[in-house]
Amino acid sequence: MSVGAAEDNFNAAAMRGMDATTYWPGMGEVPVSELVLRRLLPLADAGLQDWGVDDDIRERLLGVIEGRCTSGQNGARWQVDTVHALESRGMDRWGALHRMTQEYIARSHTNAPVHTWDIP
Repeated sequence: MSVGAAEDNFNAAAMRGMDATTYWPGMGEVPVSELVLRRLLPLADAGLQDWGVDDDIRERLLGVIEGRCTSGQNGARWQVDTVHALESRGMDRWGALHRMTQEYIARSHTNAPVHTWDIP
């Protein structure tokens, strides 16, 4: 991959997150979630197996990445959606941001993956 293509991928991911489309050799232009699910997770799984990482640990951690790709929800998406939901129910911007931050902190202590969190 050229440096220019890598830079374009970086910029697309920075601006659009999980909604980005990137270039990958042998695949062409592909949505980030598809790239991760079809190409990168299998590579990571094989590499972790080669390093002797325990199956349960490997499956749990890669499963979190898979869940984020299939659900479309990562930490940033949850934060934005939560603030919008709170505002749509009449909370002002600062109140919604404060409540979202409190919810985020509380949920992070549960150790449940963010893709499983509901929108309050």
